[in-house]
Amino acid sequence: MEQMQAEKILEIGIQLTSERDYDELLSKIIDCAMELTNCDGGTLYLLEKDCLQFCIMKNKSMGIDQKGAKDKKYPPVTMDEKNICAYAAIHREFLNIEDAYNSSQFDFSGPREYDKISGYRTKSMLVFPLISHEEKLIGVVQLINAKNAEGEIIPFGADCEKVLQSLGSQAAVAVANMRFVQEIEDLMISITQVFTDAIDTRIPYNYYHSRNVYLYVMILVDYINAQHEAGKLDRFYRPAERDELLMAALMHDIGKLVIPNDIIDKTTRLGSKLELVLERFERLALLYNIDYLQGRIGKDKWIERKNYFLDARERVEEINRKPRLSEEDVAYIQSMSRMNYTDSNGQKINYLSLEETECLTVASGNLTRAEREVISSHVEYTEKYLRKMNFGVRYPHIIEWAGAHHELLDGSGYPRGLKGDEIPYEARILVVVDVFEALTSADRPYKKSMEEQKAFSVLDDMAEKGKVDKEVLQLFKEAVAGFPGDIKLFFHREDEE
Repeated sequence: MEQMQAEKILEIGIQLTSERDYDELLSKIIDCAMELTNCDGGTLYLLEKDCLQFCIMKNKSMGIDQKGAKDKKYPPVTMDEKNICAYAAIHREFLNIEDAYNSSQFDFSGPREYDKISGYRTKSMLVFPLISHEEKLIGVVQLINAKNAEGEIIPFGADCEKVLQSLGSQAAVAVANMRFVQEIEDLMISITQVFTDAIDTRIPYNYYHSRNVYLYVMILVDYINAQHEAGKLDRFYRPAERDELLMAALMHDIGKLVIPNDIIDKTTRLGSKLELVLERFERLALLYNIDYLQGRIGKDKWIERKNYFLDARERVEEINRKPRLSEEDVAYIQSMSRMNYTDSNGQKINYLSLEETECLTVASGNLTRAEREVISSHVEYTEKYLRKMNFGVRYPHIIEWAGAHHELLDGSGYPRGLKGDEIPYEARILVVVDVFEALTSADRPYKKSMEEQKAFSVLDDMAEKGKVDKEVLQLFKEAVAGFPGDIKLFFHREDEE
């Protein structure tokens, strides 16, 4: 018998240490305790803020299987010695009661009232504390109504205490370890929040972009899991995989910390350079006026130059803002770039610098090729920063997924130009969600937001051209369309600053 119990304890120890789901771990502790003692019911309390918080309740004969970690309908047990669980916790003792109705040491009025309502009879009871290897109280287990082979209620045997002491120690260590893992995960999330807060300081909209990508990815992953449970999809995400993908979503843009604001926030072709160009035009007009007054040029020349700069100011401001340039616009700027003024000392002043000319001749958008390369480098910096963080075996794919959120299936993405199956499925999710959020965002200073359907049309076109994953896109559409209620997106509010 002792050999069988020892083997059972070893088997239970393996089960407890291998469990990765917190609620399942707590449930297994009660299951194991009830199995070892052949009892009818069990309740688990965990110590939280100087009281015992109800977590698990099971009763075979009544068909009860309740988890209270999320359902807080049971009030916490205060540390009053009249309560048997509180006494066991305070004094760290095993308490074996043959009949709760005949005990005067503790207040069993609660169980008696419950028995009257339910028709149950609480009789034998065994209560023991869960003590970790660091001698810290983790919680208390309460078992009721041990049974013999014939199913009759009997007292808990003295031999149960030794077996449960071993179980209690293993259970306490397992709970403590899982809590420690959760604390580490919470720390990693808080570090991520620090990164995104830093980005928010420099780039207000990007902080909300990352959070919205996180939110959309969560909606999509939960939809995928729901479809799997319904038997419609083979793919699903275990809790650790889900957490890892959400972490990658939150951290995918931290490389933007090093991108200069005058590039990342650029709303026009010239950006902050516009004022310099306009001031130069004004200065040049004045210099031509001085030349006229001092007789170096004639009146016709002066009037022609004055009118030229009045027109140049208007044309440059218009070209600076245009979404797309015509050939005439480009030719106008190129012609201006070849012109200069020579002062009385022979010094030349160009109407436009080479850099300004390059900016003003960008056919579509606001960024030059060099500026686009700087923007694109944020992915490499994201990888660089993430490699400095030790994700260990818990999150082995974060760097790979976050570092591929701009890769496209046809190889036209960056930074590596990956193609097809070279891009992980999770990175394909990030690509679709990242594009969608960027298109629909109302916070971007350089563009107007798109309606959802128009953004999906853009993604449909990308899918048809073989750039984004059609399956991921379809699942994302379904997830967004089927989400209950409004999706509570984040966005930048000036009046809250």
